[in-house]
Amino acid sequence: MSSKPTNLRKVVLFLSVVTVFIVIIYNIRVQKQMTLFSSDPKEDHQEDPEESEFQALHREMGIGGKAVVRPKERERKGPRMVRTKSGESFVEGMFYTHDDWPQFYYKIYNTTIPKSPYDPPHVIQWDFNISTLLQRPDVKGRPPKLIMWMAPMGYLPKLPEPVRLRTCPEMPCRMTTNAKYQEKSAALLWNAQNIRMAKPPERPHPDQVFIFHNQEKPTPSQMARSNYRTSAWRSVFNWTMSFRFDSDILDMYGYLSKRPAPLVKNYTTILARKTNMAVWMVSHCKTTSGREEYVKILQKYLPVHIYGHCGPHKCARSEDDKCFKTIESNYKFLLAFENTLCTEYITEKFFRYMEADLVLVVRGGAGYEKHAPRGTYINTADFKTIQDLVAYLQHLDKNPEEYLKILRAKDQYVPMYEEYPHRDRKGRISYMHYHYEAVAYCELCRRLWNIDRYRKSYPDMTEWFDKGGCAAAKDIP
Repeated sequence: MSSKPTNLRKVVLFLSVVTVFIVIIYNIRVQKQMTLFSSDPKEDHQEDPEESEFQALHREMGIGGKAVVRPKERERKGPRMVRTKSGESFVEGMFYTHDDWPQFYYKIYNTTIPKSPYDPPHVIQWDFNISTLLQRPDVKGRPPKLIMWMAPMGYLPKLPEPVRLRTCPEMPCRMTTNAKYQEKSAALLWNAQNIRMAKPPERPHPDQVFIFHNQEKPTPSQMARSNYRTSAWRSVFNWTMSFRFDSDILDMYGYLSKRPAPLVKNYTTILARKTNMAVWMVSHCKTTSGREEYVKILQKYLPVHIYGHCGPHKCARSEDDKCFKTIESNYKFLLAFENTLCTEYITEKFFRYMEADLVLVVRGGAGYEKHAPRGTYINTADFKTIQDLVAYLQHLDKNPEEYLKILRAKDQYVPMYEEYPHRDRKGRISYMHYHYEAVAYCELCRRLWNIDRYRKSYPDMTEWFDKGGCAAAKDIP
């Protein structure tokens, strides 16, 4: 009888020792798992020393971003508790995702995001040394500034917890789409098309920045459901963020960078495979630019195969890469025509197709020479009539060396853009959206840490927005 209590005490003592041992092991494992990426701002990057004429123009206009080769993965270091001067504490490196930002989708959906074979072989990197910023007394040891999307675009992944910026993870900013962070955020972003609130929220502090984001053409059809023109919204915005060069933060669909090394291709073989003249991939059949009328006239003199909703040839958007590879193999020219002729409005079709083994024929309201050197594409605006354009294309068709000269010139540059998957409610990818947006977020963060230098407000946002007007087509008889 007396041995039972003794045995019970031994069991309790044994379980206590095991429990302590498990707790110690668990704490060690948790400490190892809580890691965050960090790197030396002076990390060894290989950059192209040459600067073309149009790249110099980019530098003068303040367009950031370079194509660089990142030689090794960032070193992982453990998180640390940071206490601010006001006594607030936070764990640095908590809500973190890897540089490849859209991978955040893996935590939400089971469907794997397909990797495009046309991705440039470089990492999109922000060309700004942040070491000085991080050592500033007003920055060092302070919590990162939050950037919150109030009305995001459809392709932006859900960010329930603040994440590091995709292209500049070392920057002291985090981004989220979760409304619970609204009052604590340093900046609130509204995509212009998606402003549905009757009136803007009250600012919890005077330094909170309201940002007007726009990536679409300034036409009534695009902005019909937005409240940005109402009296409640017109004068609340501080900064603009769009593809226009007069934006406070430049947010383009793409960017061309000089390749660090020339491509090695058998251009003769590439040309020998091409059995068709021109192709047009299109989904909107009636546009304000009249591109469908332009192509109809073009077809009277030149064979143009039309893919998509507006033509007999079909190519599903969900199989974009597969169709694209077939088209670049079989056609000499691809029509990259915008659906509106608006100020500086050049969409992803120009940048994405610049990487293909064919020559682009472009038509839009923007100055293409700001984005790509002349001689790397054909602009319809350089011809007085459609017949003149046809004559030049036929000339290139009969003179292979002149055609290949354009291909070689184009291949000196690599298009930079990110891929964002558009998904349906079941998580299936319907198509990919292409945009050069990550660098714009880096610039936004830099401005937030230099808020006094960039203080401004727009008394009437509609006045700025309407400057990016659209013109009627003048090249259609």
